[in-house]
Amino acid sequence: MRVRNHGKYTKMSMTNPRGIARCDYSGLMVQHALLKDQMAYRGQGLVKTGYKVHPKFYDQPNPQDLTPLIKPDPTPLINPRPDSQIDVIQPSFLILDVSGDMDVTLTVDQFENNNFLFNGILTGNVVISLPATFNEFFVLNATTGLFTLSVQIINNYASRIELINQQKMLISNDSVNLKIINPN
Repeated sequence: MRVRNHGKYTKMSMTNPRGIARCDYSGLMVQHALLKDQMAYRGQGLVKTGYKVHPKFYDQPNPQDLTPLIKPDPTPLINPRPDSQIDVIQPSFLILDVSGDMDVTLTVDQFENNNFLFNGILTGNVVISLPATFNEFFVLNATTGLFTLSVQIINNYASRIELINQQKMLISNDSVNLKIINPN
């Protein structure tokens, strides 16, 4: 009886014939006894993929396919005590009294401060005119009275913004228009 060689990975002998099978990765005929299970990382460990592969074509599993282990969040503090020094560090506001009903014009030096607190008792509507420079600034309206306080770029009535009482606002000045960025 003649034994037919089915490829270079089969190595048949007349006295001791062995079974052959097809390698799932290469598609070549190989000795069945040499096939091994292809493994892959899935989830938390190695699992069989279901492929039978000749050792020549076996792929080493790559641990990048493992599910990453995420550390738990730290245990929260019970009854925490925040650092009181951090609360002290606040931006320094330029405090301006705008009492009455007279409009106010800020100088360039005043406007460079970027943090304004307007206070006083309003007896009429007050408009604060700002220099036409690129700037972002915080405004806090702490005035009292039944009238409105607003800001505008000097000589530009279309850019007027009314300030909400007791609310800190971040305003952008692009030298032509004013825009509220973040009302707090």
